[in-house]
Amino acid sequence: MKLSIEFLVDYPNLVSHLATWFYEEWGRRNPVNSLEKIEQRLQGRMNRDSLPITLIGFLDGKLVASASIKICEMVTHPQYKYWLGAVYVDGAHRGKGFGSQIVLRTALEAKRLGVRNLYLYTRSHEDFYSHLDWKPIERPHYRGREVVIMKQGLN
Repeated sequence: MKLSIEFLVDYPNLVSHLATWFYEEWGRRNPVNSLEKIEQRLQGRMNRDSLPITLIGFLDGKLVASASIKICEMVTHPQYKYWLGAVYVDGAHRGKGFGSQIVLRTALEAKRLGVRNLYLYTRSHEDFYSHLDWKPIERPHYRGREVVIMKQGLN
C-alpha cells in the first residue's frame, strides 16, 4: 500500500491531531513539554518551499504518518544543521512500510530545498534507518540516555 504524502501547511486542521500523537509518544516524559508547545512548533513547520517543514501521510484519506525536517535539533551538536525528526506512524499502521515511505519522501523534499546532509538521532530505531541508507556517526549521551546520531548525504 502506498501513502498519499502531503504538506502539513495544506492541512492546518490536523496540527492538534499531530500534537496529541507527539505528546503521547515523546512529550509526556518531558516535564517542560505541553500540547500547546508542540502545536507551536508544528505551526513553525507549516511550509512548502522553506525549512523547517512537516509532511503527513494518508492512507484511504486517514492520517497515519508524519515526518519533519527540523533546524538545529540537538543543541549539543550545532555543527549539524538539518535534522529528520517527528517520524511517527500511527500504532495500527506500523510495520507496513509507511515509515519508510514518509522518511524517503521527506529526504527528497530536503534535497529539493537544498539540504546536502541530513541528520537524525534515535535511541532505538538504528536498524530501521540503516535499511534506508542512514549511517551512524556518533553515539553521545543526550538527555540522560545514549543515542545514535545518523547521517544521510543527499547529493
